[in-house]
Amino acid sequence: MQFMWVWIDEFIGKGLDVFTITQFLGLLSTTLVPIALPLGVLFAAIMTFGNLGESSELVAVKASGISIARFASPLFVFIVCLSALSFLFNNYVIPRAQLKATRLLYDIQNKKPVVAIKPGTFYKDIPNHTIYISSKENDNQTVHDIKIYDHTSGRGNDRIILAQKGKMYVSEDKRFLIFELENGWRYEEKIPKNKDEHEQIRLGFKYWKKVFDLSDFNMPKTDENYFKSLRAVMTVAQISKQIDTTEKGIQRQYHAVKELMMPTLVMVRRDTMKKPQMLPVLKGRTDTFFNRIPDSLKSRVLTTAEIAARSVKSMLEINKQNVKLQKQSLTEHRIELHKRYTVPVACILLFVIGAALGSIIRKGGLGMPFITAVIFFILYYFMNTIGEKIAKEQVVSVTAGMWFPSAILGLIGAFLLYKANNDSPLMNKEGYYRFFRKLGSIFKPKTRVTS
Repeated sequence: MQFMWVWIDEFIGKGLDVFTITQFLGLLSTTLVPIALPLGVLFAAIMTFGNLGESSELVAVKASGISIARFASPLFVFIVCLSALSFLFNNYVIPRAQLKATRLLYDIQNKKPVVAIKPGTFYKDIPNHTIYISSKENDNQTVHDIKIYDHTSGRGNDRIILAQKGKMYVSEDKRFLIFELENGWRYEEKIPKNKDEHEQIRLGFKYWKKVFDLSDFNMPKTDENYFKSLRAVMTVAQISKQIDTTEKGIQRQYHAVKELMMPTLVMVRRDTMKKPQMLPVLKGRTDTFFNRIPDSLKSRVLTTAEIAARSVKSMLEINKQNVKLQKQSLTEHRIELHKRYTVPVACILLFVIGAALGSIIRKGGLGMPFITAVIFFILYYFMNTIGEKIAKEQVVSVTAGMWFPSAILGLIGAFLLYKANNDSPLMNKEGYYRFFRKLGSIFKPKTRVTS
């Protein structure tokens, strides 16, 4: 629905049927899986283990010498399989759905609006025609004072149809716009054979049926191959191939810069026994070289050298921008590649956190588990957004930016699992009350008793 509000202007007035809108929303809903699945796993784990803790079943499990980690191992295997399926879903289903959704959105944007001829305005969306009606009756078909201008010949308004009354409707298959006109005139100007000759044909009619082809108003069908270069519609193998291509392109840019600079650089042969000696022109002693040039050519030589230097500078700036764009594209491809793996790993880590939190909280139902799940998921989403942003801006490496949220979740999960195995009162408010009372008694001044 958020996406619909963004593109609502593109849909209004296009005459889209319910199936097209439902298909578009269905294709977009697949992109919610990478967000909804980790949250669902976290919430389900907290609620399940919270119910077990609230009914004292976890106490019985621990009393029998079974740890929380061992008790949750069958579920952990299930979550690993679910994460593997989510990777396959992210790698094959979502890119395919994104490809179809992108093509459908492009076709909707390029679809012409439905025929909506309003009274008192000139309608020009039908190719080579302009239509005007002065009024329309309540049946939405009967119209009055109709003017139809035909520009098919390319010579302006040389064909005009005027009618006092008529009916306007679209055929059942939506392919034609039909006018049934009554009591009107048809004017047509013939192509003159010479400058002084002007011929006009006027034809009166009591009934005239004018049909307009509306094939241009149908939904276009763009080839899907046109959108296959987008990162969101690529699989892991395609992204890896694109990364390799981009890296080779950057290397070619570096080689191009080297080949561009080589003719302008002065190569000084190094002596193995002595330090390399700079040429006089590089030491600032230009008199030896410059004085050898005839006075009549000095101005031309300086101008030529300046033009060559400016040309080299311009080419270097162009290559610099190309390398910058290719590096940015390379970074974005690597981010997209890592995103295919971070979501399945996040499901596993959030399950560990959920199982440990449920064992500590010992509250089932939808209240406390839901609040706790949302808090931890917002923390994960916040860290993931920051990591992706700093990786895209090349502040840190892509690997560090995309995987540091998973590293932090892993540390939190290990800490909570340790606390759950040791029956820590981490989420017990009574434990915090006792701690603060004890802390307050330390700093509370002692009263002296005098006899």
